[in-house]
Amino acid sequence: MTREQDSAVEFPKYSDEWYVDLYFRYGSVEEVLKAHDFSLPISVAQYHRKVKQFGVIKSAGRHSSLTEALYFFAQKALEPNIPLEKLYYSRMPLSFRTSIQSLHRVYRNTEQRIIQRQATALVLSPEGDNEQILVGDEDTSVLMSFSGKNESNYQSVLRVLQQEFSTDLVRSGELKVDGSLASEIIPEDAQPFMYLDIMDVRVSVYHLELPHILCSLGECSSYKLGNHRFLHISDFEDRVIQFRQGMKEIAAGYANYLQRDPNFVPDIQLSFLNQQILAYQEV
Repeated sequence: MTREQDSAVEFPKYSDEWYVDLYFRYGSVEEVLKAHDFSLPISVAQYHRKVKQFGVIKSAGRHSSLTEALYFFAQKALEPNIPLEKLYYSRMPLSFRTSIQSLHRVYRNTEQRIIQRQATALVLSPEGDNEQILVGDEDTSVLMSFSGKNESNYQSVLRVLQQEFSTDLVRSGELKVDGSLASEIIPEDAQPFMYLDIMDVRVSVYHLELPHILCSLGECSSYKLGNHRFLHISDFEDRVIQFRQGMKEIAAGYANYLQRDPNFVPDIQLSFLNQQILAYQEV
C-alpha cells in the first residue's frame, strides 16, 4: 500500500501529522491550499511554521516535474524529427502538467549546454554491501529530487531522504533536520562522487549506507516513489528493466567509484539523453 492510499486513515484530520502528510503529497504549502480550495483552517504563514517545526527540508525550485520532463524528452529522443508541440499535444497524457513553455525552455537550455537547475541523487546501499542499490518505481530509479543552489550538501541529501525514502521517519523526528537517523546516515563531510548533466539539470550523486535497522525497507513511505527494493549493480545493465533516464550512467559512475582509485576525482558526465539531443542538433 502506498503512502497516498493509507494516509487518510492514519492521521486525524487537521492534526499536525495530517498537515505535514499533505505537504509531502502535494509538494508545497501553496499546492495543498489550492487543492483544498483555500478552505483549510490554517494560514499560509502558520502552515510554513508547522512544516518547519517538523524539520522538513522544503521542496526546491519550480514545481515542474522532473519525472515528466525526463519522460517527454526521452520520447523526443526516440523521434528527433517530431516538433515539440506535436509531441506535447498529441502524445502526452491528460494528467501531464508541465507546460509547453517550460519544455521549450529546457530544450533550448539543453541545446546550448546551459545548466539552470540543481538536483541530488542518492545511491543508497545496505550497510556492508556496497554492490546493492536502493531503487523505487515510477520508472525504476534511485532516489532523486531538485536542490537549492545555495544550500548545504546536508540539506540537499536530507530533502531526498525525506521526500523519497520515508515521510514516516520525518514525522517521528528521526529524519528531521538534526534527527538521530539523519545524523547517522548523512556524513558531516558528504561529497558527491559524480555529477550528471541531464537536460538543463546538474545532478550531484552521493553514495550513502543505510544502517541495518532500515535495510528491511519497512519504513519506506513516499508519494514520489513506490515499491522500494535493492538491485545489484549489475542489474542496471539489464535491457528488460525500464530505468529512468540517467540511471544507467549513475550506476556506471558508481561502479568506477567502487574501484577506490586514490586519485579519484568526481567528474561531470553528459547523460545519454543530452548526447542524443546534441547529436541531432549537429546533424
